Amino acid sequence: MRTLLFLLCAFTSSAFGQLAWDNPEQTFNSKPQDESVVAKYRFTNKGNETIKIENVATSCGCTTTALAKKEYAPGESGEIEAKFTFAGRTGRQEKAITVTTSPASQQPTVLRLNVNIEEPIKIQPQFVFWRVGEQPDPKTIHIAVADDSPAKIASVESDNPGVKVQLTELKPGKEYEVQVTPASVSQPGAATLLIRTDYPHDNPQTKYAYVRINK
Repeated sequence: MRTLLFLLCAFTSSAFGQLAWDNPEQTFNSKPQDESVVAKYRFTNKGNETIKIENVATSCGCTTTALAKKEYAPGESGEIEAKFTFAGRTGRQEKAITVTTSPASQQPTVLRLNVNIEEPIKIQPQFVFWRVGEQPDPKTIHIAVADDSPAKIASVESDNPGVKVQLTELKPGKEYEVQVTPASVSQPGAATLLIRTDYPHDNPQTKYAYVRINK
């Protein structure tokens, strides 16, 4: 009987303290030049008492939130606006927004913001390998820039003077070929290739490819 009463109280507290969310997980497909996305999480107080939103916290500084007010009467609706700023990020990004309400402060709601940011520059392969003792024949890395991307490849450099690179532009501003040649493969070694772009103009990105000489 005590166990049943405990579970009933726990359920009542949880239902009382939580808001009903229309779309707690949202996904966007974006391009780097979009620079940011804004998600709006609409909620409704389905209970019989006023609910106060005590805190809204994000999983990183790149995501900010806005909320018109903190207290919502029964039946009242509102929304939390979350803005994620890319700041050079690409690929899949997963952000969390934690919402704490009263009186259920120990049972926060976690909203999800997923953003798939298109890779404007594709590098294939990103790793090239040689084995110790084999011929140091050159290997080729292909670089492709998306048609709608304003970025261009400015240069490719190796951080190891024992690995030489030669950049060739195949299609102006869109397709490139990098020929990679180690001076020797007599012992294990490594290099990082710095693929420098000219975009964004105020803080140009650098992409990377990797060279390994393994036993």
